Amino acid sequence: MSWEAPEYSVRKKSTDWYWWVGLFAVILLGFALWQRSFLFGVFVAIAWFTMMLYAVRPPKIIRISITNQGVMVEDALHPWTTIKSFWIFHRPPLIKDLSLESKKTFMPYIKIPLGETDALAVKKLISTFIPEVEQKESIADNLSHLAGF
Repeated sequence: MSWEAPEYSVRKKSTDWYWWVGLFAVILLGFALWQRSFLFGVFVAIAWFTMMLYAVRPPKIIRISITNQGVMVEDALHPWTTIKSFWIFHRPPLIKDLSLESKKTFMPYIKIPLGETDALAVKKLISTFIPEVEQKESIADNLSHLAGF
């Protein structure tokens, strides 16, 4: 089974969104100055710049395949032997992702967009290779949804 999907879901951002993000960055920079924390100030500036880049950049279309060896995302193969379990987050239209729980320490979860693919068909196919175990969304995922990403 294979499909194509945008690397992340796009949510339209209003002019107000950009103003609020800018205001929040200025407040954090002011706090960094008040605390005399140069490193925190640099972190805030880099985070703001990165958010702006991702806010205006259209997502790349990626190719995903499920094979007998594992899940292939573009040119990266995630073998079944390195994956503990899977879960499908399905709350359309915003969230429709396949989440793989990896055995790797530094990359415990791999989120893969399902795009327009039938989530039930993906679930049925993957369950022949690895077990389905319910997962909770991480704090980072919740914050990104809250921030409009």
